[in-house]
This record gives sequence, C-alpha cells and structure tokens, in this order.
Amino acid sequence: MTKILKGNFKYLIIALLVIYSITSVYANGTPNVEAAGNYLRELGVFKGYEDGSLGLDRNITRAEYATLVVRMMGLEERAKNRMGTTLFTDVAGSFWGSGYINVASEEKLIAGYGNKTFKPGANITFAESVTILVRLLGYESQITDPWPQGHLQKAQELGITSGLDYKSDHIVTRGDIAIMIMQSLKVELGQ
Repeated sequence: MTKILKGNFKYLIIALLVIYSITSVYANGTPNVEAAGNYLRELGVFKGYEDGSLGLDRNITRAEYATLVVRMMGLEERAKNRMGTTLFTDVAGSFWGSGYINVASEEKLIAGYGNKTFKPGANITFAESVTILVRLLGYESQITDPWPQGHLQKAQELGITSGLDYKSDHIVTRGDIAIMIMQSLKVELGQ
C-alpha cells in the first residue's frame, strides 16, 4: 500500500508541476511564446542554438520539427542509434538529423514527398506541423475529410491551434510550434 501511495504521489507531483507550468504559459488566457519555449527547454524538447537562444521567431525546418517530435516521444536515444542511411534521396546518412528523420518516418509521423525526398532544410507549413501533432496524439484515424482540411479541423477541435489563425501553407516559426506543443500537452491521447 505504501509503495502504491508513493508511486501515485510521484505522479501527482508531476501532474501538478505540469499544470502549474501550463497555466504560467497562459497568462490572461493568451499563450506566452517565451514561457512556452522555456518550459519546453526544461522538458528537453527544445535545445536552442549555440548562442543560448531558442530562436522562437525563426522559421522551423522539417528536420528540426522531426527532431522535436522524436524528443516528445522520448525516442532520442533511438534516433541517435538510427543515424545513417534514410529512405530519402536528399538526406545523407551523415546529416545531423538523419536519425530523427528515420524515427519520425518509422513512427509514421512525418512523410517525405512522392519523389523520395524529405526536404530537411525546407520550412514546415502550418498544415504539415498540425498533421504531425494530430498523428502523434493518435487522432488521425478519426479524420474523414481530405488533407489538410481534416487535420486542421481536428487540431482546432482538440485545441492544438487555439490562438493561431493561419492558412494551411503559412510557414510556422519555432514559437508557433512551442505554442502548439504546449496546447497538445492538454489533449487526451486518442486511439
């Protein structure tokens, strides 16, 4: 009984810390990009740049985003072990993000293009980033409308895109992603 209480107490403390952190990110109901980025840095999802900044105003690339979602899943060690040859003709095995791209692709979170390219340095769009989060949270099987409308609608229903009113082809920033990830932390996992 004591072990169960200790174990449950540990999860209660973690839950309270997450709730406190999430509420501090939403001062007056508005997402605070800086607070979201710093919280995700504390969780190890965001690592930042050599100068110590998170670059929240910078556009985010497909390779960077693949890295973030792999970290969210707790699969960074697997990504390090999967560095090397990829399925994509434009991602060299020696590329810093090849392992993350491999894992994100294996987990069916992010796909390449019809010509077997991944475009790792390309900026990621709002629709692409939302699609990956919907998949990560386990809701893709509930989508019946064509892409990207179905994914955008589901993300809106789940609250992932709350406060972000972009067109599907809008290029998102690292700050936009920080907000969407924080809002995803409040979503119950799907099937």
